[in-house]
Amino acid sequence: MSDSKQLLFKGLKYAIGAIPLMFLGPIIIHNAFMNKHTWIHYIVLGVGIIICFTAAYLLFKGIQIIMKSLFD
Repeated sequence: MSDSKQLLFKGLKYAIGAIPLMFLGPIIIHNAFMNKHTWIHYIVLGVGIIICFTAAYLLFKGIQIIMKSLFD
């Protein structure tokens, strides 16, 4: 398998790995805002925000690797 193909599949793995997190993060954040009457919602909100940032990072990294495999 050529080097650019391996990079392409690696980038796709990153991008596909970000898709579930893109749905999970906002769901967790929404759940935190629905349960404001408990003290633990701050922790749940923090986890949701971290998941959203992780999804954005993985998607960015995946697109960066895909572009590297296509144009390098």
